[in-house]
Amino acid sequence: MSRTFFRLFAVEGPAHRLAGNRLQLMTRLLLAGLSGFLLCVPWLNGSLYWVGWFAWVPLLCALRGTRPLMALLLGWFAGVLCFAGGSYWLADFIVNLKQLSPALSLLLAVLFWCYLGLVIGLGCMLYRWLVCRLGGWELLVFPLAVVAVMALYPMLFKTHFADGQVNFLPALQAIDLTGAPGLDAMMLLFSVLIFRLLTRSPEQRDRGFLMANWAAWGLLFGWLGYGLITLQGWDLRMQQWEARHIGLVQPDDAITLGIPEPAAGFSREYPQEMEATQRLIAAGAQWVAWPEARYKGYFDHFSVRARYAQELVRYGVPLILHDVERQWVDAQRVSFNTVALLDGQGELAARYRKMLRMPFGEYLPPPWSWPLVKSLSDRVFGEFLRPLGAGEEHVVFELDGMRVLPKVCYEAAFPQFVAAAVNTDGAGKMLLFLSQDNWFGETSQPFQHRNMSILRGVENRLPMAHLINNGPSVVTAPNGRVLGSSAAFNRAELLVRVPFDVDAGGSFYSRHPQLFLNLLYGTLGGLILLALWRGRQTARPAL
Repeated sequence: MSRTFFRLFAVEGPAHRLAGNRLQLMTRLLLAGLSGFLLCVPWLNGSLYWVGWFAWVPLLCALRGTRPLMALLLGWFAGVLCFAGGSYWLADFIVNLKQLSPALSLLLAVLFWCYLGLVIGLGCMLYRWLVCRLGGWELLVFPLAVVAVMALYPMLFKTHFADGQVNFLPALQAIDLTGAPGLDAMMLLFSVLIFRLLTRSPEQRDRGFLMANWAAWGLLFGWLGYGLITLQGWDLRMQQWEARHIGLVQPDDAITLGIPEPAAGFSREYPQEMEATQRLIAAGAQWVAWPEARYKGYFDHFSVRARYAQELVRYGVPLILHDVERQWVDAQRVSFNTVALLDGQGELAARYRKMLRMPFGEYLPPPWSWPLVKSLSDRVFGEFLRPLGAGEEHVVFELDGMRVLPKVCYEAAFPQFVAAAVNTDGAGKMLLFLSQDNWFGETSQPFQHRNMSILRGVENRLPMAHLINNGPSVVTAPNGRVLGSSAAFNRAELLVRVPFDVDAGGSFYSRHPQLFLNLLYGTLGGLILLALWRGRQTARPAL
């Protein structure tokens, strides 16, 4: 009987351990999945911005004591759920843009979410590798690892967790020093501090541990203190400025792959936007803008240009519009996404050609554009909407002392690109983003797009208008306060009073957009070298 007992014990022991390991893995996956869900909540509902500050805590609990490869799995799982929840609209977007079947579109979206999830997984793997080698340092290592990997990882849409914080104005203000990655780092740091409060370990009595905690709390309070003081300072400062009244036309055009016909009762020469423009001018608009359009015919047809000029000369008010422009370049016909400025006499005064094109929507990036791969990519993705050429330079529209920086749609997602447009000469400038987001349907995507542009305004301390074809359009002050907005998925006309000063504008971030990330890379690189050196010392045999 004793032999039978020990035989059973020998068999059941490993089985119990295996069951325990499975339970532990399931617990870790549940915690990682909870973080993935919480991370996307502020993107979907801006009033729940506070959730983003706690969202990393469950993932940190799941990562506790794990090896780097397990951290990669857990982080990837959290990342997939995060990006799938935050960009659930991607499958519908592929259907609308590429006319693929819902099943194939969903499959492509899932593959894309799995790819995006790796950015969190790689950040977590680097974090655990460094912590294991350095014996701690998670307060510094976790924010550095995640923010650095997100900055370096190739992504179709450059995403920041700061995008969900537009309702938390004190937290936004310091991004005029660091850009959105700085706020991402503060949110990650806060989660690490909460994690350290919730977990018990002997090292918490260590003086160095306590000093690191207090230093981190001091950094966070300093960030928010700067935000409170700066927010109020900008409010007082703008009370002394003059005001400009701008008009925005939100037509809410339906999506179409072909060239759209004019609305009933209107023509190519006199679209419904022109009628709305006349109402806005009559109400006091000093200049008017139309959103990104599928096609207006301004550059193709003399009759359209002549009628626009005829209408504008009656009022003497400039108009900013978007259209497809076709030009011959090196014996090839090239199309551009172009923003045109028509002066008060209806003449073309300036034009800006979109510089950052959307992959798979406006061009095929390598390696998909390579001859051997292109035939396959055309079968999978379909012919992309329209191959477009890229603009070569930033352009400023001069409007009676106000210097408007036009940008098109996708370009709002890239902080350093917008900062480069502002550069060291930000005085008197205003950001103007023109978008057509009806490809995404009635989803949260236009709201997320709007939030990105609000951050670009605060980063560069400029007034900002983001005119979205189907809404919600928004105009903000340099500190992120909303000056005017429209409802989504409706036609609208906005007349907004914008505080303006010819001597104000630009920020530390505008002048040094890469500085924060370079400091981050340098610090992280130093920690990696230290970890490698310590690993080598540990592996060296004793003498």
